[in-house]
Amino acid sequence: MNYKFTNKFFIYLIFSILILFFSYRDFLITYRMMLLDEYFLYYHYQNIIIYYETGDQKFADSLPMSARFFGLWLQFLVFKLIPCITLTNIEINPNYNNFFVCTTFSLALINYIFKYLIVVLFFYYMNEILKRPMVETLFSTIFCFIFINYIESFTFDRLVVFYTLLILAFINTRFFSIVLILLSFLVSEKVVMVIGPLLFIKFIFLKDKTKLPQFIAAVISVFLYFCMIIYLREFQNFEFSEYYDGAGINRILLDFTNKSHISNSILPIVFCLLPYVIFFIDKRKNNLNFSGYEFFLPIIMIFLGVGGGEHNLGRYAMHTFVIWLPLLASQLNFYFHNLITSHEK
Repeated sequence: MNYKFTNKFFIYLIFSILILFFSYRDFLITYRMMLLDEYFLYYHYQNIIIYYETGDQKFADSLPMSARFFGLWLQFLVFKLIPCITLTNIEINPNYNNFFVCTTFSLALINYIFKYLIVVLFFYYMNEILKRPMVETLFSTIFCFIFINYIESFTFDRLVVFYTLLILAFINTRFFSIVLILLSFLVSEKVVMVIGPLLFIKFIFLKDKTKLPQFIAAVISVFLYFCMIIYLREFQNFEFSEYYDGAGINRILLDFTNKSHISNSILPIVFCLLPYVIFFIDKRKNNLNFSGYEFFLPIIMIFLGVGGGEHNLGRYAMHTFVIWLPLLASQLNFYFHNLITSHEK
């Protein structure tokens, strides 16, 4: 069994390396867009890396961004170990710190790598873990590549989705999944906001008693997250970002006549809920082990918009796509197969 797993691991590893090699242009485009940040707005995690490097307090940043230690440590490691590549024919704001370019390089690189690792790991999840038909695996992998574009390309969203998918892929490997879940508070609060309720649904509604240890680990991770935030606020003088000053329920109220709301929030939310709506209508599980109560997972993520704002609701909801995409792929396979069969008759 270990030999088979090792053999498959190297096959998928080689596959990942090949994809990364042939798609290097994607990295260069991402890197260039991040350097042109006056046109492509995003949150500058580079500032925290500059703080790590220089100790300059003006780059120390705020909560909760500065508490996403796993991604920050990983970015800092890339910044320190991998030689920085600079791009030609691009003007950098002269007011930026000298480390801005290389910290941007490190952030762009890990985003580029995690984008394709998500695709490869999702293929592995569908093919090896869920053991779905190849048609469904290919359907879901194509849509995985599409839905990645609905999460942020320049920050830590891809890391969060990859980590969530890693937990799903190894959820039946008790020790490894428990360790991943316990440490998820160091990645982002979004991981446990997805995995925690999912494990609760599996334990309560699917009567899967084997998931109790993982659910307890998720509860402990939430507790550790709050302890970490309290410690950072009370003893390290961290404050919450000014983005949260106007936090309130009004931030998740959407205007259906606003083009930005439709594109950034309404349509992505519809995509997240669509597989469950189809399930509620046709009642077909297609040999997948899930509960209709998972419908609430994207809705839970939407409430992050109380702090993050109405333009991010779709992005937050899309953090759940690795959970409902197998269902959507099975539905597409079923209805396309029926359509083709009916035409042949």
